[in-house]
Amino acid sequence: MTSRDWAWGVVPLGFKKVTAGRDGLMIVRDDVEKFLSIEECTQSNDSYDHQSGPFQGRGRLRALELRNGDAVLIRPYRHGGLLRHLLRGIFFTWPPRPFRELTITEEVRRRGIPTAEVLAACVRRIWGPFYRGWLVTRQLRGGQDLWTAIRDGFVGQTGAEKVFSAVAASLRGLHREGIYHRDLNLKNIVVRRESDGVKGYIIDFDRAML
Repeated sequence: MTSRDWAWGVVPLGFKKVTAGRDGLMIVRDDVEKFLSIEECTQSNDSYDHQSGPFQGRGRLRALELRNGDAVLIRPYRHGGLLRHLLRGIFFTWPPRPFRELTITEEVRRRGIPTAEVLAACVRRIWGPFYRGWLVTRQLRGGQDLWTAIRDGFVGQTGAEKVFSAVAASLRGLHREGIYHRDLNLKNIVVRRESDGVKGYIIDFDRAML
């Protein structure tokens, strides 16, 4: 880990800070910086309806192909529960939640837990301490969340023992490394076929603790 301050938190090695004007902040992987701008990261999904795919968190994820050919998903941050209706996508905790999730996810990857690769985290300040946030991850091509994999037949076609053994291995690793995923559910576990069999990925470390 490298630098820390109240606005950025800890910036992992291999990432850098980028600013745009007075309100745009981004932590981006060094080799991705020239292919992704803060403006592209922070566009509302309304501007990209034709690029939105069947990916759903608290808000619809936006699919985007970067200029280097990388396929990414951009997730806007949304509150859950009652705050969802009161504040929607407006936050005021610092360091920003996207920056914190990027840092935690990088540490999860460093500890050998399969997860989506985070390429950038972006913040657009609104006024004072208030901001909106986005997280950019590389697409897990061919992956399905576990709920969809069960519902649409992937588990049956691939073999339940193979799929659930892969998921169990990832969950054991998560707990062995002392990582507490506070929102673990079937939508935050992704499975896909790979050359050496089936692999289970744990995603969405927004509220996780090490």
